Amino acid sequence: MLAFVTATVACRDVTVPSQAAPPPLAGQNSPQLRTPGRLRIDGTRFVTTDGSTFRWRGITAFRLVDYVADGQEAQAEQYLAWAASQGLTVVRVLTMMGGQFDLRPEDGRRALPRLLELAATRGLYVEVVALAGTADIPVNLQEHVAEIGRILAAHPNGLLEIANEPVHPSQSADVHKPEVLKSLSKTVSPEIPVALGSIERGDGFGDGSYVTWHAPRESGRGGWAHVFALTQGAALLDRWKKPVVSDEPIGAGAALQPGRRDDMPARFRAAAMLTRLVGLGATFHYEAGLQAQVPEGRELECFAAWNEAWTLLPANVERDGVFRAGGTPDSIVTAFDRERILAINERVDVTAGWILALGDQSAPVTLANGWRVREIRRIDGGRLISVTR
Repeated sequence: MLAFVTATVACRDVTVPSQAAPPPLAGQNSPQLRTPGRLRIDGTRFVTTDGSTFRWRGITAFRLVDYVADGQEAQAEQYLAWAASQGLTVVRVLTMMGGQFDLRPEDGRRALPRLLELAATRGLYVEVVALAGTADIPVNLQEHVAEIGRILAAHPNGLLEIANEPVHPSQSADVHKPEVLKSLSKTVSPEIPVALGSIERGDGFGDGSYVTWHAPRESGRGGWAHVFALTQGAALLDRWKKPVVSDEPIGAGAALQPGRRDDMPARFRAAAMLTRLVGLGATFHYEAGLQAQVPEGRELECFAAWNEAWTLLPANVERDGVFRAGGTPDSIVTAFDRERILAINERVDVTAGWILALGDQSAPVTLANGWRVREIRRIDGGRLISVTR
């Protein structure tokens, strides 16, 4: 298991219990909603109109546009109200699809403006995916993307991802080509943040104003490999020098499906905290999200654990300091038991740092001179430790 553990030092020890619903956030139950302004990009972060860092706290909600197109606007409104109540900031939607639901491109374009309006009244941004299922659904790629660009130009709460998993077998041959997607992106106003499509199958897909990434869904290391894999995002940020969003990691499901769905809340909590420590935008992916249904049962437990990352870590953790592995030059953790601890990662600023500890909680490590533990928060499967000097 992933482990971040500290030396034994007197500190405050807080237990964070597992729960089936997310803890209340400040103002979350009666949020002060306002129409979102256009996001812009500053280095590796999104910023709002007042210059503050935007926290990408997203969720899969593929079918929301289809609900509006089918005259089921109330279902879309219900979902958006729930998402806002949980402190989420982004919903990820499709504008065309076949199989999971039937949404023709022209119907997606017709319904998109209303969905953007509904989301704006809840203070939510919408990541609009233009192309999905293009191998089977007739679509004029340029017409579809250009029209979505015109719609988003009139709705400042929209961002655009040109294609979902561009090289997936469900996509047409042209969508597999990053140069085609780049050409399509030029039909969209440069003020709109645009990602070409997830980059795991080709660097060319990173040639947008921001990057989306579907992290590996590895099932090894006792089921924790997909959590460890998120540390690869640090190299992506360093390489691309632009925002990177973990947009579709392994999803939550009612039962474990290795390599596709996980059902352990502790791993989703760890994944969300690690995503934030790395400095990525975080999107919760889950089976019911394909139909834009509010999670229930085990999926809700996984979401609740994932959503705790925004109460356990400070608001600015993605922005301040650097992410690195423990036991490396200049890290806070200078030595640890490598038999009982498989990995140590940390995010550290000049005078403060965060260390996530999962696995053997009794395994000692050594902190660099001058560092001391400020607080330990116990979570399912480990600890989150804040340090200072």
